[in-house]
Amino acid sequence: MAKISTYPIDSTVNGFDILIGSDADDSNITKNYTINSIKAYSLSGLGVAITSVLVAQSNVNQLPSGTNTPLQVTFGAAQGTPSDPVQLLATGEIVFNQGGQYLFNGYANFEREGNQGGNTVTVFRALLNGVQVTPTKAVELDKINVMIPYELTIPIYVNAGDVLTWEIMRDSSGVDGGGLYTHTVSGGWTNVPSADLNIFKIGI
Repeated sequence: MAKISTYPIDSTVNGFDILIGSDADDSNITKNYTINSIKAYSLSGLGVAITSVLVAQSNVNQLPSGTNTPLQVTFGAAQGTPSDPVQLLATGEIVFNQGGQYLFNGYANFEREGNQGGNTVTVFRALLNGVQVTPTKAVELDKINVMIPYELTIPIYVNAGDVLTWEIMRDSSGVDGGGLYTHTVSGGWTNVPSADLNIFKIGI
């Protein structure tokens, strides 16, 4: 075996690269260790900071134009600059300017208004760079003026430049109704948004 210093340097490190070491739990025999396993062990003994990097909400109704017609969910006015970890575009795109681990917390207020009769089936999903990354989920309503609040928190690992979007659609298995609605609160509290989000960046 040649001296370690004579081997070429891999300038592109990924989690599946392998290092050699001794296993203290197994008579110090030589074993391989992935970068991912060393990273996980290191992080297990460290405090991890969670920082809110984007908070936004939409106060407009978001209604698909018909059945089987996707609508991209928006979260209010544009926020952020290319120097921020995350930017929000007014059209709903969430642009990650810094790669890494994030937590996405989102809320949507599903409702059906208009004509009674039949069931509405409103489906929704998340896309990363235009490719679906969550299972399709649905809210079914057989009555009007019933609010269904839906909130979720999901971890997401992204590269710089990745774009996260959300879509809703009125599925043709139901009638043409349903969407995300905002509501005015009369008791002095803030209004109920049609959709909102809070994104946290995770780091050491």
